[in-house]
Formats: sequence, C-alpha cells, structure tokens
Amino acid sequence: MKKILVLLVATFICSGLFAQGIEFEHGTFNDALAKAKKENKLVFMDCYTSWCGPCKYLAKTIFPQKEVGDYYNKNFVNVKMDMEKGEGVALCKKYGVSSFPTLLFIDANGKVVHKLVGGMPAEDLIKGGKAALNPEMRIGVLRAKYKCGNRDLKFLMTYLNAVKAIYDRETMAIVAKEIISKTSLEKYMNKEQFYVISAAKFPYGSKEFKYLLKNKDKIKEITDNYEYAILYGSAYDKHMQKFAKKCKSLEELNKEVERCNKEFPIYNIGNTKKNLKYTYYIANNLLQTWYDAKVKDAEVYKGENSYVYIYHGMCDEILRTPKLAASQKIVDDFIKIAQNFAADRENGIIMGNIMLAKLYLHKKDKKNAAKAFDIFYTENGKAGGNNTHPSVTKLKEAIDKL
Repeated sequence: MKKILVLLVATFICSGLFAQGIEFEHGTFNDALAKAKKENKLVFMDCYTSWCGPCKYLAKTIFPQKEVGDYYNKNFVNVKMDMEKGEGVALCKKYGVSSFPTLLFIDANGKVVHKLVGGMPAEDLIKGGKAALNPEMRIGVLRAKYKCGNRDLKFLMTYLNAVKAIYDRETMAIVAKEIISKTSLEKYMNKEQFYVISAAKFPYGSKEFKYLLKNKDKIKEITDNYEYAILYGSAYDKHMQKFAKKCKSLEELNKEVERCNKEFPIYNIGNTKKNLKYTYYIANNLLQTWYDAKVKDAEVYKGENSYVYIYHGMCDEILRTPKLAASQKIVDDFIKIAQNFAADRENGIIMGNIMLAKLYLHKKDKKNAAKAFDIFYTENGKAGGNNTHPSVTKLKEAIDKL
C-alpha cells in the first residue's frame, strides 16, 4: 500500500512538472463563453483543421511551451475547434473563418474583439494575446483610427504590425508605403525593421525598387534567403506577366526575360519562359495553341505519379480562366481526357471523377456532376483521402445549388 501511495504521489508530482503549455477546455463553445463571463476573461479559440500544416506546428511546438501556457492560462479561457467537425462547422461560418489557423479572441457575448492568422513563434503569440487584452491595440480599433485619418508615424507602425499579424497583405503594402514616404528606405535597411520594406511590395521600375536593386548585396546580408527571393522575384514575376500580355511576339517576350535575368538571376528560367508563353497565348486569343502545348507538356509525365495531378491542375486552370472556360471545344475535349482517367480504377478513378464533377458543374449538368462527385467521394474515402477539405465541401455545395 505504501509503494502504491509513493507511486501516486510521484505521478502527481511528475504530471505537475510536465503539465506545461496552454490548457484547452473540453466542453462546448457555450461552456467556454459561460466560464469566460464568470471569470471576466476573453475566450481564446484556436480555429484549426486536421490537414493544416501551420495548425499542427502551433499545436506541437508553440502551444505546449511553458511561457505560452503561463500567459494564456492566466488570461483566457482556451478552446480548440476543428472547423470541419462538430460545432466547429457552424462556428466557422459564424465567424467567417477562411484561412487556417485563425486565432480568435472572443468576449463573453460571443463577439470577436481581436484575431491572429497563421503559425507564429511564441513571442508573437504572446504579443498578440497582450494586444487582445488592450482595447486600444485591438485590430478593429486600429482599423477605425486609420480610417478616421490617423497617420502619426508611431501609430502607423503599430497598425502595420497588427495587420501583419492577421496576414492582411493588401493593407500591409498600403501602410508600409505610407510609413516609408514619411521617412526613407534607408531607415528600414536593417535586420530588425526590414519587414517594413518587404511589406511595401514596391513594383518593378519604381524608384524604390531601383534603390533595392542597387543595394541587393546589403539586403542579402540582412534578410533570409526566402525573404530575399520573394522581395525581388515577386516584383519581376508581376512585371514579366504584365509584359507577356502586351508584347507583340514571343521573341520580344524572350528578350525581356533575358534582360531581367541579367539584372537579377531568375530561378528556373526555362520554366518561367514556358509559363509566360502560356500567358502570351491567352492574351492573344491563341487558345487552341495554349491547349495543345499544355497537353503536350503533360504527356511527358505519363507513367509517373504526378501525371494525373498535372492534368487536374490544367483542369482548374481552364475553369478559372474566362477565355478558356468559354471555349466549348476545349472544355468538351478535356471532358474526354477526364473520362479516360475516371475509367482507370487503379490510377485515375479519384482524380478523374473530381475533374468530371468540376467540368459538368461548369456546364451546369447537375446529374453528371453529382454522379461524378459521388464516385470521387466514395473512392477518395476508401483511399483515406480528406473528404472534409474546403475544396471538396464547396464543390458539393455548388453542385447541390444547380
């Protein structure tokens, strides 16, 4: 009996030592609201999905940290909700959650007062929690002040960090440009504040981008490889895409790509030229040329695992590009390709049928769209696929509404 008591005490002590991190409630959302009201706290809700990588990163790496747990357990009633299961589905719609993870701070009446978006280090998560507890630092209050004309430099920096925390890239670019216009690019040419320049997204050809191009060696020293590549790569990509739509020939387009490559080496220039060629074809209404070239490129991968997925990507590209989607010849021909995949029970039945479901939806053929979707859903479930992914549920909803 004495040994059992010792073991129980030891277990209790060890569980106390290792019970670190955020303690999440296990009741309903309404239970959490009731507890928040009783304790005069906000509810912190982790809106996640089973397939979301950054969600898993937070759950495994950030939430278990003692520093994070100490702060969140003291100040919030914490809940986790899978946005694709149980009451999470209704909460997802209620709060308009469209990206994952979304971290909501909700008052006892169920109103969102602050939010964060995406995976982040512990320091930023705690910083976000502190902002939620300070009414003057909440995103809604800051937006209102900005709309009312507050352009104080200190406020703009605060607002930039707030919209950065919710991954509002459009607002980030606007605010960052305002900040730099009030000061200078040089002020933010350091490791701690370079994010202001990155957020601004200065376009190719602007005086600011020319400055960044002249100082790329210094910038490489104060940024990581990813930020460095995105800073220049995104500007060049937008410029070349725009050029591809207005140039008069493929020869002219290739010369511009080579010129850009001399200014800043383009990663995988061959693939870039190919993609720009496709843009040129669509801009110049060479739709059949686009289609034939795409099919030819896809056929190179026949026999490989990626083969059907390349065609699936092509299917989506056709349907989201108005000119291509309006071509009955192209759509009908691609239906035949999708049917061939769907007939292959070993390698193509799943992806072939989801392509058919999308294509028949486009043609407003509800019967065939529903039939293809049902086959996809059944076979995907058998294979262990994710039938709760938003792309699947949205497709089903769209077919049902036909």
